[in-house]
This record gives sequence, C-alpha cells and structure tokens, in this order.
Amino acid sequence: MMRNLHFYMSKILLWIIALTVVSCDNSCPDMQLQIKQCASIPTPLASATCFVIADKAYVLFGRNQEGKYQNNLWQYDSTLDTWTDLGETPMAPRVNATACVCDEMVYIGLGFNGRYNNSTGYLTDWWSYNPTTNTWKQLSDYPANTTARAISMVGEGELYVGYGFCWTYERDMYRYHIETDTWDLIDVQLDRKAFTFPMRSFGGVGCTCQGRHFAGTGFRAYSLNWWGELDPTNAQWIKRKNVPGYKRTTAACTATKNYVYVVGGMHFGGVNTDGKVLADIQQYDIHTDSWCHVGNLPNGGRMNHIAFCIGNNVYVGLGENEDIEVCGNLYCIYEK
Repeated sequence: MMRNLHFYMSKILLWIIALTVVSCDNSCPDMQLQIKQCASIPTPLASATCFVIADKAYVLFGRNQEGKYQNNLWQYDSTLDTWTDLGETPMAPRVNATACVCDEMVYIGLGFNGRYNNSTGYLTDWWSYNPTTNTWKQLSDYPANTTARAISMVGEGELYVGYGFCWTYERDMYRYHIETDTWDLIDVQLDRKAFTFPMRSFGGVGCTCQGRHFAGTGFRAYSLNWWGELDPTNAQWIKRKNVPGYKRTTAACTATKNYVYVVGGMHFGGVNTDGKVLADIQQYDIHTDSWCHVGNLPNGGRMNHIAFCIGNNVYVGLGENEDIEVCGNLYCIYEK
C-alpha cells in the first residue's frame, strides 16, 4: 500500500514539475527597455531589405500596398529622424533580397521578382554598393537558384549566404570571397534527406554578432523555432537553444554588441490551421546561449518587416500587420 502511495505521489510530483516547466515563460522583468515611435517611411513597404552604415540605415526593394515591387533606395537618418529618397537603383525591383556590410561596403542581391511561372523569377544577381560614392557594381552571380528569403552573414573578408527558396527547401550555405569575387559551397556534412537539425527550410533569419554567425526559425510545411551557430571554418552547424515562444517564419533579426534580437514573424502550424502574427521581442545572449522575452511591439504583430541596429538601439518596422496591411511605421527599442 505504502509502495503504491509513494509511486503515485512521485507521479503527481513529476506532473506538477512538468506543468511548472511548461507554464514558465522567458520574460525578463529586470530588463528596462523603452519603445518609441520614429518617423514613418513615406512609402510603406513589406518584404524590404535593409543595411546600416554608421548612423544611417538604408531600406530598398519590397512591395507597396498595391503589390507593386520597388527598387528605390531610402536613407534613414537616426539623428534627425528623417527619411530621404535616394532614387532608383540599377537593380531590378524585387522582394525578399538579402544584404550585408563588410568594411563599409554593402553586398546585396538575390530575391524574387514575382514571376511564379518562370524560373527567372528567382534572382541570382549579386552587387556591391559604395554609399560614400553612391556607386553600384555587379559581381559574380550567386551559384544556386534558391534565392528567395536567403540569409547572409559576415566573416573576415568573406560572406556566408544561403537557406533560400526556389520551389524547394534547402540548407546549403555558400561562401563569397570578396577579394576574388568568387563563390564556393561550405561543405557542411549533412544527411541531405534527413529531417534533422538544421532543418531544410526558408523564411528564417540570420545575423553576425561579435564574429559569430547565428541563424534559425523559418518554414517547412509549418513554422520552425530551431536556432544554430554556423562554424564556417570547420564546416558545421552547432545547435543552440531554440527560439522560445511561438514557432515562426518571416521574422526580423538584428544584433547589438552582445545580443541578437528576433522580433515578430508569423506562426503557422500547418495545413488547416490559422496563422498568428507575432509581436514579441526575443533577446538572445550569445555568451550564455539563453533567450529573454524583453517586450512586445506596440499596436500588434508584424511580419515581412525589417530590423536593424544603430549603436545599441534596435529599430523594427515596416512589413505587414495582422490585417495584412503594408506598414510604414518604425519603432526604436532602447534601454532606459
């Protein structure tokens, strides 16, 4: 009798512990963050691309509320809180391009031009842009056609680009050598048919923080929450703690000196399920491999949006809201 009692009591205790673990969130009550609204971009955009040089952010591509694809370059001055239209770029209009900055030079390209019934809809062109001289140069094409919603990260004299989409989900990462303008495949040893970490997917996010390269989330029949670190030298992915909260795709990501931020996105559980547009701001500590829910975007969730960092301030905006309206507003997230 006593043995049975101890058995059932232990089961109840384990059940209570399990409930406690499940019900605990990762919020951080000690974080003192503020969110303020900044000037809105004059042309609201979704699925745009952004990059930062010094104290200025640049936004280009994307689609407006009418669904028209854009190729204008906008400059945001964080000091004056103003937007300036720098005019059209030599690149074709598109959505879901990728961009990164190395040694004050911008590298940008890929994306989708809207031609669903044509393989040329998935763009492979790759360009450099010098914001000091306002000059563009076309470089060697990306060597694969999985180019929609690709991610890009910055190394020393090289870039890491991959995880795009072209009617198939992939997890290939390519290395771009800046000095020689050449590409090669980072030959990560993976079982390409296995449904394992890191998952074959697209619509994820990635960024570089203190010379380390992080990526995750995305979509493969349903939203994902995986998170990993790319080691390009040893050609391997290192599994890190999953992004908490809802699994998500079409989120936005940026990095300050010590933290990576993953913001918003869309949760989709699969066929015959409703999507949910997310508003949470998740902060990842690269030193402790831990996440912290530091707040929520005001006025509801956002997807297909942008995020960038100037100093220690994180900016999030544009994209689409819960009503699938294309937005132009921009928010600044900063410590008190």
